[in-house]
Amino acid sequence: MPRPAPRILVVDDDARLRDALLKALASMGYEAAGEADPRAGIERVRTWEPDAVISDMKMPGLSGVEFAEQALALQPELPVLVLTGYGTIRSAVDAMRRGVYDYLTKPFDLDEVDLALRKALEHRALRRENRLLAGALGRIGEPEGLVGASPGIRELRARIAAVAATGSTVLVTGESGTGKELVARAIHGAGPRRERPFVTVDCAALPAALLESELFGHARGSFTGAHRERAGYFEVASDGTVFLDEIGELELPLQKKLLRVLEGRTFVRLGESAPRVTEARVVAATNRDLEAEVAAGRFREDLYYRLRVIELRVPPLRERTEDLPLLIAHHLERLNRRLNRRVERFSPEALERLRAYPWPGNVRELVNFLESILTFHAVRVVDVANLPPHVRQTGAAEVPGETYPELKARVLADATRPYLESLLHHYGGNVSRVAEHAGLDRRHIHRLLSSLGLDPGAFRGS
Repeated sequence: MPRPAPRILVVDDDARLRDALLKALASMGYEAAGEADPRAGIERVRTWEPDAVISDMKMPGLSGVEFAEQALALQPELPVLVLTGYGTIRSAVDAMRRGVYDYLTKPFDLDEVDLALRKALEHRALRRENRLLAGALGRIGEPEGLVGASPGIRELRARIAAVAATGSTVLVTGESGTGKELVARAIHGAGPRRERPFVTVDCAALPAALLESELFGHARGSFTGAHRERAGYFEVASDGTVFLDEIGELELPLQKKLLRVLEGRTFVRLGESAPRVTEARVVAATNRDLEAEVAAGRFREDLYYRLRVIELRVPPLRERTEDLPLLIAHHLERLNRRLNRRVERFSPEALERLRAYPWPGNVRELVNFLESILTFHAVRVVDVANLPPHVRQTGAAEVPGETYPELKARVLADATRPYLESLLHHYGGNVSRVAEHAGLDRRHIHRLLSSLGLDPGAFRGS
């Protein structure tokens, strides 16, 4: 799949120079756009998301440096190149100290512009790659699933920051898809163990016998197939963090052995008798109600309280729908690049439907939903018509399925039967009196009674 052309924004109030540069950039294979007003250029940075910007140094209303500072506030990795005359090179160099990536002197050579842009784009790509790599290692940056500014997410971030510096055991609770592992990684990444291993164990993925070996390791010959000794996760993690995902799925015999680790910081390999010591921090997560599991006898009460030294609850997406625009923008950037799409945003009407949808699969469902939208719709703005039916129909006003004549006939039929039954009761089945009361002739009343299966004789003497 071909890579999309890099987007270059040119901001210059000199129309002749701007247009010439735009044509040259287009001939070089770039997707170029221009703005004469630097404030309009800032808005274009926000909405169009260019890969690089070429800006004049001197512009009315906003200098090239001020423009760069505001643009970098929106996109910290955006390379901004300024155009300057020989007489202002010193100020251009000063601008680079304030965040401008490079400068081009007027009159400039187009090959020089192309070379500078290529370097700028490579620099940007490298910065993005480093940031993503560092984020994956849990060393810096905001955890991907914790994007948002809602009160629930702000409180969660504050609690993560508070517990990160401690070595306390943490129990992360929340529905499936809310990002519990990201919380665990954030705790690890923000604390003093950030340079140590972070080991994830899915307690639901392995049978108990194999999980015990994976957690605590085994000696050579301790069971069939154990041809050599092997260290378990608690040894591998050393003084890092062991993240026990789906802890509610852990079977009772293993719960007892995990309790020993939490109480005494010791464990024993399968096939050995000598205890080993671990300094690993334990962070566990579950979407189960562990109190209910304890009450049902499926989870040890002592282990529950050992795990729940500190509990962090991750709010479901339906409780923080105000975060949807931020989450969508965050994930669209990655998905656009992976799927070679240019989806910019959702229309207000479509966004309203997303807010009304309950998101039972939480952020994980949202990400999968966005990938599906980008796969099947090559649009700039996603509208209601692009949404799948189960989301599109959520929150939409119900539309009657019947025509007006059908509605009228149904309502009339519903009202006519009890009306006539009441009159027949009152007049003892006398059709003439019923017709007189109803203001209809007898033949009409007879037709109605016949159509409704009502026998006047059944009401005589009633």
